[in-house]
Amino acid sequence: GTMRDLTDFESVNSETILPLEFAPLQSFFVVFRKPASAGTGGAKGENHEGRKSNFQVLKPGAEIAGPWEVSFDPKWGPFDPAQGGRPGVFVFQKLEDWTKREEKAIRYYSGTATYRATFDGKDGVRLDLGAFNHLARVWINGRDLGVIWCAPYSVSIPQGLLKTTGNTLEVEITNVWANRLIGDEQEPADCEWQPGHMGGNYLKRFPDWFVRNQPRPSKGRYGFVTWNYFNKNSTLVPSGLLGPVRVMVE
Repeated sequence: GTMRDLTDFESVNSETILPLEFAPLQSFFVVFRKPASAGTGGAKGENHEGRKSNFQVLKPGAEIAGPWEVSFDPKWGPFDPAQGGRPGVFVFQKLEDWTKREEKAIRYYSGTATYRATFDGKDGVRLDLGAFNHLARVWINGRDLGVIWCAPYSVSIPQGLLKTTGNTLEVEITNVWANRLIGDEQEPADCEWQPGHMGGNYLKRFPDWFVRNQPRPSKGRYGFVTWNYFNKNSTLVPSGLLGPVRVMVE
């Protein structure tokens, strides 16, 4: 939702040439609604020295390597209270794919988990999340910086938001539904299925326990669907915050 002037361009005959930088699948609207004024852009043959780039030139500053406190919704996984601390809260010493974890509750988790960490430094102008799957929402020092769902996988850091020490970062990561359904398929079946198209199955009928609002027989299941394209051997979908998470500076 931002707009800004592009000052690095040149006019060649009847054409305007300007350099642009695109992240994968990114797009912009370029609006020509003001004439070039003296001191902006350039004429044919003029070099680009001294002109401000149309895009920030950033370099990596500090990497936020962890440890990370990661909170999962305890309603969506059999989190063991014996692990200590709060239910569903784990400490990740490093960022890793949920599907590579030993804990089944994390490996088969679908939903939102919140990552928390602290970092020092007040010079950052952008936070780069590196890689994640599949949606991210970012807070720095309690301020909501928005949702990230496509490249570039970063958010702008408002001027004056950062402190010299003790900045708090929270990142909500939401993955897709597949892993929980695959996890459910590790449990005994409590529904009848019929073969469907594209390798899926459809529910033959609503089971009696569902119609009568009774507890389901297969206690380890969390989801209920009328179409299912997964089985216990289906490939899990990479999930979670993978990083590296870096504060970018000018």
